[in-house]
Amino acid sequence: MRQSKKQNSENSVYYKLKTAIRKRYIKQGSQLVEITLAQKLGVSRTPVRSAIKKLEAEGLVNSIPNRGAFVITPTKQEIEETFLVRAELECMATRLTAQCCTKAQLDELHQSITFETEVFDKSNLDIYYAANDRFHLQIAEISGNKVLSGYIQELLDRTRIYLILYDPFFKIEYSPTTEHLDIIEAIAAGDQQKACAAVRSHINSSINGLQAVGELPDDYISL
Repeated sequence: MRQSKKQNSENSVYYKLKTAIRKRYIKQGSQLVEITLAQKLGVSRTPVRSAIKKLEAEGLVNSIPNRGAFVITPTKQEIEETFLVRAELECMATRLTAQCCTKAQLDELHQSITFETEVFDKSNLDIYYAANDRFHLQIAEISGNKVLSGYIQELLDRTRIYLILYDPFFKIEYSPTTEHLDIIEAIAAGDQQKACAAVRSHINSSINGLQAVGELPDDYISL
Protein backbone atom coordinates (compact mmCIF):
# COMPACT_ATOMS: atom_id res chain seq x y z
CA MET A 1 0.00 0.00 0.00
CA ARG A 2 2.83 2.38 0.93
CA GLN A 3 4.61 1.65 -2.35
CA SER A 4 1.37 2.26 -4.28
CA LYS A 5 0.86 5.59 -2.56
CA LYS A 6 4.43 6.62 -3.39
CA GLN A 7 3.96 5.60 -7.03
CA ASN A 8 0.70 7.55 -7.26
CA SER A 9 2.41 10.63 -5.88
CA GLU A 10 5.28 10.34 -8.37
CA ASN A 11 2.89 9.85 -11.29
CA SER A 12 0.76 12.78 -10.19
CA VAL A 13 3.73 15.13 -10.03
CA TYR A 14 5.05 13.84 -13.36
CA TYR A 15 1.75 14.51 -15.17
CA LYS A 16 1.36 17.93 -13.54
CA LEU A 17 4.83 19.00 -14.63
CA LYS A 18 4.42 17.59 -18.11
CA THR A 19 1.07 19.34 -18.50
CA ALA A 20 2.58 22.58 -17.22
CA ILE A 21 5.29 22.36 -19.88
CA ARG A 22 2.80 21.40 -22.58
CA LYS A 23 0.42 24.24 -21.71
CA ARG A 24 3.34 26.68 -21.54
CA TYR A 25 2.87 27.37 -17.83
CA ILE A 26 6.57 26.56 -17.58
CA LYS A 27 8.60 28.26 -20.30
CA GLN A 28 11.27 26.60 -22.39
CA GLY A 29 14.68 27.08 -20.86
CA SER A 30 13.19 27.35 -17.38
CA GLN A 31 15.05 25.63 -14.58
CA LEU A 32 13.10 22.99 -12.67
CA VAL A 33 14.10 23.59 -9.08
CA GLU A 34 13.14 20.65 -6.90
CA ILE A 35 12.50 22.51 -3.66
CA THR A 36 10.45 25.24 -5.37
CA LEU A 37 8.28 22.75 -7.25
CA ALA A 38 7.85 20.59 -4.15
CA GLN A 39 6.56 23.59 -2.20
CA LYS A 40 4.14 24.61 -4.96
CA LEU A 41 2.80 21.09 -5.34
CA GLY A 42 2.70 20.33 -1.63
CA VAL A 43 4.89 17.24 -1.84
CA SER A 44 8.38 16.20 -0.81
CA ARG A 45 11.34 16.54 -3.17
CA THR A 46 11.45 12.79 -3.87
CA PRO A 47 8.48 12.60 -6.29
CA VAL A 48 9.62 15.83 -7.95
CA ARG A 49 13.07 14.37 -8.51
CA SER A 50 11.53 11.22 -9.98
CA ALA A 51 9.28 13.25 -12.27
CA ILE A 52 12.19 15.31 -13.57
CA LYS A 53 14.11 12.11 -14.36
CA LYS A 54 11.14 10.80 -16.38
CA LEU A 55 10.89 14.07 -18.29
CA GLU A 56 14.60 13.91 -18.99
CA ALA A 57 14.24 10.35 -20.32
CA GLU A 58 11.52 11.60 -22.67
CA GLY A 59 13.76 14.38 -23.95
CA LEU A 60 11.74 17.28 -22.54
CA VAL A 61 14.30 18.16 -19.88
CA ASN A 62 18.06 18.46 -20.03
CA SER A 63 20.15 18.06 -16.88
CA ILE A 64 23.39 20.03 -16.80
CA PRO A 65 26.03 18.99 -14.22
CA ASN A 66 26.47 21.50 -11.40
CA ARG A 67 23.67 23.67 -12.82
CA GLY A 68 20.41 21.74 -12.67
CA ALA A 69 17.54 20.54 -14.86
CA PHE A 70 16.12 22.77 -17.58
CA VAL A 71 13.23 22.49 -20.05
CA ILE A 72 14.81 22.06 -23.47
CA THR A 73 14.87 24.90 -26.00
CA PRO A 74 15.07 23.47 -29.53
CA THR A 75 15.94 25.98 -32.23
CA LYS A 76 13.68 26.76 -35.18
CA GLN A 77 16.33 25.40 -37.53
CA GLU A 78 16.59 22.13 -35.60
CA ILE A 79 12.83 21.65 -35.71
CA GLU A 80 12.50 22.44 -39.41
CA GLU A 81 15.43 20.20 -40.36
CA THR A 82 14.04 17.29 -38.35
CA PHE A 83 10.60 17.57 -39.94
CA LEU A 84 12.21 17.93 -43.38
CA VAL A 85 14.10 14.64 -42.97
CA ARG A 86 10.98 12.98 -41.58
CA ALA A 87 8.95 14.16 -44.61
CA GLU A 88 11.48 12.67 -47.02
CA LEU A 89 11.61 9.30 -45.26
CA GLU A 90 7.85 9.07 -44.78
CA CYS A 91 7.37 9.97 -48.43
CA MET A 92 9.59 7.03 -49.35
CA ALA A 93 7.70 4.73 -46.99
CA THR A 94 4.33 5.83 -48.34
CA ARG A 95 5.37 5.25 -51.95
CA LEU A 96 6.49 1.72 -51.05
CA THR A 97 3.30 1.06 -49.11
CA ALA A 98 1.14 2.26 -52.01
CA GLN A 99 2.66 -0.56 -54.05
CA CYS A 100 1.98 -3.39 -51.63
CA CYS A 101 -0.74 -2.46 -49.11
CA THR A 102 -3.43 -5.13 -48.76
CA LYS A 103 -7.11 -4.60 -47.96
CA ALA A 104 -6.56 -5.98 -44.47
CA GLN A 105 -3.74 -3.50 -43.88
CA LEU A 106 -5.90 -0.65 -45.18
CA ASP A 107 -8.61 -1.70 -42.74
CA GLU A 108 -6.07 -1.57 -39.90
CA LEU A 109 -5.04 1.95 -40.94
CA HIS A 110 -8.69 3.04 -40.91
CA GLN A 111 -9.11 1.50 -37.45
CA SER A 112 -6.11 3.49 -36.26
CA ILE A 113 -7.69 6.71 -37.50
CA THR A 114 -10.97 5.87 -35.77
CA PHE A 115 -9.16 5.39 -32.47
CA GLU A 116 -7.06 8.51 -33.05
CA THR A 117 -10.20 10.58 -33.61
CA GLU A 118 -11.78 9.27 -30.41
CA VAL A 119 -8.84 10.18 -28.19
CA PHE A 120 -8.36 13.52 -29.97
CA ASP A 121 -11.96 14.48 -29.26
CA LYS A 122 -11.43 13.63 -25.59
CA SER A 123 -8.30 15.83 -25.49
CA ASN A 124 -6.26 12.93 -24.11
CA LEU A 125 -2.97 14.17 -25.51
CA ASP A 126 -0.60 11.46 -24.29
CA ILE A 127 -2.73 8.75 -25.87
CA TYR A 128 -3.41 10.91 -28.92
CA TYR A 129 0.28 11.51 -29.64
CA ALA A 130 0.93 7.77 -29.29
CA ALA A 131 -1.96 6.99 -31.66
CA ASN A 132 -0.74 9.58 -34.15
CA ASP A 133 2.78 8.16 -34.10
CA ARG A 134 1.39 4.65 -34.45
CA PHE A 135 -0.47 5.58 -37.63
CA HIS A 136 2.68 6.93 -39.25
CA LEU A 137 4.74 3.97 -38.11
CA GLN A 138 2.15 1.51 -39.43
CA ILE A 139 2.63 2.92 -42.92
CA ALA A 140 6.40 2.56 -42.57
CA GLU A 141 6.06 -1.02 -41.33
CA ILE A 142 3.73 -1.98 -44.19
CA SER A 143 6.42 -0.80 -46.63
CA GLY A 144 8.48 -3.81 -45.55
CA ASN A 145 11.69 -1.81 -45.13
CA LYS A 146 12.81 -2.35 -41.54
CA VAL A 147 15.72 0.09 -41.74
CA LEU A 148 13.38 2.80 -42.99
CA SER A 149 10.87 2.01 -40.23
CA GLY A 150 13.61 2.30 -37.61
CA TYR A 151 14.67 5.74 -38.75
CA ILE A 152 11.08 6.95 -38.93
CA GLN A 153 10.49 5.72 -35.36
CA GLU A 154 13.48 7.77 -34.18
CA LEU A 155 12.20 10.87 -35.97
CA LEU A 156 8.69 10.41 -34.58
CA ASP A 157 10.19 10.32 -31.08
CA ARG A 158 12.01 13.61 -31.73
CA THR A 159 9.13 15.43 -33.40
CA ARG A 160 6.76 14.36 -30.61
CA ILE A 161 8.86 16.47 -28.25
CA TYR A 162 8.42 19.49 -30.54
CA LEU A 163 4.68 18.90 -30.69
CA ILE A 164 4.47 18.80 -26.90
CA LEU A 165 6.35 22.10 -26.71
CA TYR A 166 4.75 23.96 -29.62
CA ASP A 167 1.60 22.19 -30.76
CA PRO A 168 -1.36 24.65 -30.88
CA PHE A 169 -3.72 21.93 -29.63
CA PHE A 170 -5.00 24.11 -26.80
CA LYS A 171 -5.35 27.21 -28.95
CA ILE A 172 -6.98 26.32 -32.30
CA GLU A 173 -9.43 23.89 -33.83
CA TYR A 174 -7.47 21.23 -35.67
CA SER A 175 -8.35 17.87 -37.21
CA PRO A 176 -5.24 15.95 -38.29
CA THR A 177 -7.23 12.80 -39.06
CA THR A 178 -8.64 14.44 -42.20
CA GLU A 179 -5.12 14.64 -43.60
CA HIS A 180 -4.48 11.05 -42.54
CA LEU A 181 -7.52 9.98 -44.55
CA ASP A 182 -6.07 11.73 -47.60
CA ILE A 183 -2.92 9.65 -47.19
CA ILE A 184 -4.89 6.41 -46.91
CA GLU A 185 -7.02 7.21 -49.97
CA ALA A 186 -3.90 7.72 -52.07
CA ILE A 187 -2.38 4.49 -50.76
CA ALA A 188 -5.60 2.60 -51.50
CA ALA A 189 -5.56 3.93 -55.05
CA GLY A 190 -1.95 2.82 -55.48
CA ASP A 191 -1.07 6.39 -56.44
CA GLN A 192 2.52 6.76 -55.21
CA GLN A 193 2.87 10.39 -56.28
CA LYS A 194 -0.38 11.46 -54.64
CA ALA A 195 0.45 9.52 -51.48
CA CYS A 196 3.83 11.21 -51.22
CA ALA A 197 2.26 14.63 -51.82
CA ALA A 198 -0.34 13.95 -49.11
CA VAL A 199 2.39 13.08 -46.61
CA ARG A 200 4.39 16.21 -47.46
CA SER A 201 1.28 18.36 -47.11
CA HIS A 202 0.45 16.78 -43.76
CA ILE A 203 3.92 17.25 -42.33
CA ASN A 204 4.05 20.83 -43.67
CA SER A 205 0.81 21.46 -41.77
CA SER A 206 2.50 20.22 -38.62
CA ILE A 207 5.44 22.57 -39.15
CA ASN A 208 3.18 25.54 -39.86
CA GLY A 209 1.02 24.76 -36.84
CA LEU A 210 3.90 24.76 -34.39
CA GLN A 211 4.19 27.95 -32.44
CA ALA A 212 6.06 29.25 -29.43
CA VAL A 213 4.25 31.10 -26.69
CA GLY A 214 6.35 33.98 -25.52
CA GLU A 215 4.77 34.76 -22.14
CA LEU A 216 3.72 32.72 -19.15
CA PRO A 217 -0.02 32.50 -18.48
CA ASP A 218 -1.25 34.37 -15.41
CA ASP A 219 -1.97 31.12 -13.56
CA TYR A 220 1.56 29.72 -13.81
CA ILE A 221 1.85 29.11 -10.07
CA SER A 222 -1.25 26.88 -10.07
CA LEU A 223 0.54 24.10 -12.00
